[in-house]
Amino acid sequence: MAEEPENPSVKKLKLLRCMDWLQKQNSLDTKKLQQNKNDIQFIIQTNADRKNFLLSVAEDEATVPDGVHEPSLEPKAVPLHRLRTESLRLDCEWQGCTWHFTDYEEFHKHIRSHISNLHVIQTDESVEYVCLWDVCGHKTSEFNEMVRHINYHAYHARLMAIGFNGRATLNLVRCKKDSSKRNQLPPLMSEHTCMWVGCEEKFNCVQTFFDHVKHHIKYSERKLCSWAGCGLTFTRRGLLSMHVRAHTGERLIACFHCGQHFASNRKLADHLRRQNVYPNSSYSCSVCGVSCATEYLLREHARQHVSAYACALCDMSAPTPAALAQHVRYRHLPAAHARTHACPHCDYRAVNRSDLRKHIPTHTRKRKRIKNENVDDDLSDEENSEAEAKDPKPKKKYACHMCPEKHTKVFSRGSRLTTHLVNVHGAQWPFGHSRFRYQISEDGMYRLTTTRYEVLEVSKKIVDGYSGPKESLKTSFEFNIKQVAEATETAPRRFEITLKGDDEENSSIPMKTEKIEPPEASVEITMCDVDEEGNIISSEVINSDVVYT
Repeated sequence: MAEEPENPSVKKLKLLRCMDWLQKQNSLDTKKLQQNKNDIQFIIQTNADRKNFLLSVAEDEATVPDGVHEPSLEPKAVPLHRLRTESLRLDCEWQGCTWHFTDYEEFHKHIRSHISNLHVIQTDESVEYVCLWDVCGHKTSEFNEMVRHINYHAYHARLMAIGFNGRATLNLVRCKKDSSKRNQLPPLMSEHTCMWVGCEEKFNCVQTFFDHVKHHIKYSERKLCSWAGCGLTFTRRGLLSMHVRAHTGERLIACFHCGQHFASNRKLADHLRRQNVYPNSSYSCSVCGVSCATEYLLREHARQHVSAYACALCDMSAPTPAALAQHVRYRHLPAAHARTHACPHCDYRAVNRSDLRKHIPTHTRKRKRIKNENVDDDLSDEENSEAEAKDPKPKKKYACHMCPEKHTKVFSRGSRLTTHLVNVHGAQWPFGHSRFRYQISEDGMYRLTTTRYEVLEVSKKIVDGYSGPKESLKTSFEFNIKQVAEATETAPRRFEITLKGDDEENSSIPMKTEKIEPPEASVEITMCDVDEEGNIISSEVINSDVVYT
C-alpha cells in the first residue's frame, strides 16, 4: 500500500521549527559551549530547552512531532483489566540513553545500571551526586537517597506508561498542564519502612517495598490490617489491599504529560476532565456559575463554597482544614514565627515560597518597565496591533451593587471596587476575613459576594462562642515527650506530652493549710458488769476529758 502524502501545512510547520532551532544553535557562543559541555547545569538546562522545544506545539495536537527515524507514539486501547501489564512502552530517559522495554523487571534492572553513571561534583568538604534523568536535576550528598531516587524513576516511568495507554482505554483527552516538571519526584529522605506489626524491614527500592507489603496482605488470616495503629478488618482481601495503599503511598497510574500520579483510574480521569470543560456544560455551579465536566466534579466543586471548619480565635470559617491552617498562619501567628522565607535583596520575609516568588520580581520590575517602554516605541502600529491580537483574554469588570442602576460605577480592578465600597458606602468585612470576594454575574460583571454558606454547627459555634478578637497564638511553648506504650495490632505507639516547667510551677504555688482544732466536748464511757452467759447485771456511766487515739 502506498503511503499517503504528508499534509503541506504540517510539513511547512516542521520545517519552520527546524530552522528556528538551527538559528538558536548558531546564535550560541561556541567557546561557551566547549567550556560548559561537562557542566551539569549546562546539561540540565539543555534538557529543559529540548523538552520545551518539543512541547511547543498547538493545543489541538495530540502528540509532539516525530523526530528523524523516531517511531510515532500513539496511545493503545487495551482491555481495562490488562491496562497495567499489556502494550507498555517503558522508555529510559537517562541522558544519552535510548533504550526502551516492554517488560518491567528488565526495565528496572536496566535503570539500576545507571546508578554507576551518576554525575559527581566533588568539593573540598563533601561530594554531591546529580541525577541525569531527563528534566530532573535532583542533587543530594547521600548516596542511598540517590539510589532510592533512581529506583523511584523506574516505578514512576511505569505509571506514566500505564497512563499513556489509559487515555485511549478510558477515552480521555490530552493534559494541558506544564510538562517541564513531569520527572521531578517527591523527596525520599528516609528508607521505605514496613510498619506491619512484628516487621521492621527497610528498603531502598520502592517497588520491592510494595511487593513485600503484598506478602503480608496475602498471608493475613483474619483480613486484618496490622499496620501500626490501624486494626481495621475487611470482608475481602481485595478491599484490604486497596486500604493498605493509603499506608504505603502506592499509586497505580500517572499522567503521561505532567507526571502527576494517582491511586486509581478515576482520579486520572477527573484530572484530565477538569482541564477540558465545555462552556455549555449541563453541570454548572449555582453559586459561582463555573461549568464542570461531570456531576461528581460538580459536587466536589460545591464543597468549596460551604465552610465546615471554624476558627477558634476569630469569626472566620473555612471549607477545608488546609484553608483554616493557612488563615491561622497569616492572621494569628506572630510574624517572627510565620514569616520564615527571607528575600535575598531586602528585609522582606514571606510566609511561604509562593509569596516570596511574587515579591522578588518587584526588585526588577522598574527596569523591565523601562525596557518594555523602549521596545514599544520601536514597534510600528501594525506590530502593536498584532501583539494585542495575541492576547484575546477579556479584561474583568467589577461593578458596585450598592450604587443606583443608572449611576453604577464599574472598575477595572477588584481592589479599586473594594476602596469604593469602604469609603463611599461604609462596607466592612467580618473580623478574620482578609478581603472582599467577588463572583461573576449573569451580565459578565463581577460583584461582591454577599452570601456565606456554612455548616449549621459551625454557625452556632461562631455565634455562641464569638467574643471579639482574641490574642495571637503563642509559639514559645516547650514540651516533654515520653513514650508510654509500644504499637500493637489495634493501637499505635502512645506518648505522654507535657509542657516543660509545669511541675516547677505547680511546686512553687503555696498550698493553703489550716490547723483543725478538736471540738471541746467530754467523752462518756459506759462500764458494764456481765454474768457468765453474757447478760448485763449492772452499768455505770463515767464522764472523761481524756481522748484516746
